[in-house]
Amino acid sequence: MALQMRQNLNLRMEQKLKLTPQMIQSIEILLLPQMALEERIMNEIESNPVLEMLDGGNEMGDNDTRSTPAAEGEAGDGSFEAGGSGDVAVVDRFREEDQDWLWRSRLTRNANNDDRPDKMEALASAPDKPPSLAEHILEQLRFQEMTDEVRELATEICWQLSPKGYLEVPLHELFPEEKLEAAEQAWEHVRQCEPAGVGARDLKDCLLLQLSREAGDNGFEMMLIRDHLDDVLKNRLPVITQALGVEIERVKEGVEVISKLDPKPGLPYASGASQFVVPDVTVERDEEGQWVVSVPDGRMPKVQVNQAYFQLYEKSADQRERAYLKEKISGAKFIIDAVAQRRRTLLKIVSEIIKHQTKFLEGGVEHLRPLMRQDIADKIGMHVATVSRAVKDKYIQTPGGIVPLASFFSGGIATQDGSEAESSKSVKLKIHKLIEGEDKKNPLSDQEIADVLAKDGLDISRRTVTKYRIADGIPSTRQRRTF
Repeated sequence: MALQMRQNLNLRMEQKLKLTPQMIQSIEILLLPQMALEERIMNEIESNPVLEMLDGGNEMGDNDTRSTPAAEGEAGDGSFEAGGSGDVAVVDRFREEDQDWLWRSRLTRNANNDDRPDKMEALASAPDKPPSLAEHILEQLRFQEMTDEVRELATEICWQLSPKGYLEVPLHELFPEEKLEAAEQAWEHVRQCEPAGVGARDLKDCLLLQLSREAGDNGFEMMLIRDHLDDVLKNRLPVITQALGVEIERVKEGVEVISKLDPKPGLPYASGASQFVVPDVTVERDEEGQWVVSVPDGRMPKVQVNQAYFQLYEKSADQRERAYLKEKISGAKFIIDAVAQRRRTLLKIVSEIIKHQTKFLEGGVEHLRPLMRQDIADKIGMHVATVSRAVKDKYIQTPGGIVPLASFFSGGIATQDGSEAESSKSVKLKIHKLIEGEDKKNPLSDQEIADVLAKDGLDISRRTVTKYRIADGIPSTRQRRTF
C-alpha cells in the first residue's frame, strides 16, 4: 500500500498581545514610586547624552502639579475639574501644548567634547538593563497557550507582583467579578513560571510552590510548611516532634530541605528598592476647607534636551551619526513625556479617590467606604489596569500621616437594610475592638462576634468573621482564653 504525503496550507488569523519596548517603559515609569523614579531619571541622564539637568525650576514651569479649588467659571481650556459634592475641586494646570517646551529653541551652553557623540561606540556597547521580574515572566508567558482575555489578565498580574515576587493584592480587588474566573486561570499561568515561587500569596504559599517542583517525596516537608511553619521559623523543633510523634532528627532533615528554598524569589529582579518612603501625592485642606491634591516635584531632577545635539542632528550629513542622535533625542523626549503622563494620571486618579473617601481622611479607618479599583476606572474613563499600576507601591501624604494609596481601596460588607455597604477594613477594625474588649476568661466565638455585628446592622456570616480573623493573625477563641 502506497503511503501518500500531503501538505496543507492553512491561514489563521489570531490576536496576540504584544508589548513594545516603549509600552513596557511607559508602564515601568507609571509603576515607579517617587524615589525609584528619581533614580530612574538620573540613570537616564547618565546613559543619554542628549538629556541634561537644569540648574533650577521645573520642566513644566512649576514646583508641583496641584489640584486647587477652581473659581467659578475659571476652569479654562485644557483643565480638568473634578467637582461633585464641593469637598474636592481640581484643576490640572498642565496642558498638552506644554510638552512643546521640549523643542523650544532654548539654546544652552555648547556641549564640551566629553558630551558630544564621540562616545557613541562606548554607549552603544554598554550592557542592556537587566529585565524586571514582570518582563522576565512575560517572556515566559509568550510560549504558554491561553485565550486573549487570560493573557491580558496575566500581564496585569505580572505588573502587580511585589518585589519579593508575591501577589499580595487579592484578585477580587484587581478585577471585576465577571473576570475573576479568567483571572484565576491567568494567576495559575503566572505561578507556573520561573523563578519557582512567583505569584504566591504569602511565604507559606511560596515555599509550597517551590517544593511542589522538587523531585522526590516531599510530603513531610510540605506538612511542616502547611501546619508548623511558625514553629519552624522560631526553631521550636521539640514542639514539632511532640505534635507529629517523630524523631527530632527527621524534623531537622525536613527543616534543612526547607532552609534551601528561596523566601523571596523575585528579589534578584528588583532594582534599588528603597528603605525610605517619600509620598508620591499629597492631600491637604485649603483655607476654604476643600481637599487639595497635588503631585510634588520638588525633589525630581529637572531635565531638558540639550539643543546643541538637536542642532548637530539637523546639520550632520553622516547617516550613522544622524540615526544615533535621532534615537537618543526620541528617547529623551519619551522619558520626559512618560514622567509628565505619570504625573497627570496620578493626579486624576487620586483626585477621584479623595472625592470618594473624604470621611476616611476626616475620621479614620472606621469611615472607610467600600471602593474598588474598577470603580475609579469607570469614573475617570481609564482601564482598571492603569489604575492598579498607578496606585501600586505609591504613598500619599495626608494630615494624619503618610499612608499607602492602596489603603483607600477595600471590599464591602452589605448592611442589613441595604442602604449602603461598609468596607471590609472597617469591619476588621470592629472585630479587633470587640476582641480587645472581650472577657479574656470567656472570649467571644466567631459566631458571637458575627451576632454582635449583626445587631449593628452588618450582614456578616461566622465564616467571614473567621476569614478576617485569620487574615489578621488573631488567635482562635481557645487560644485567646486565659485561666
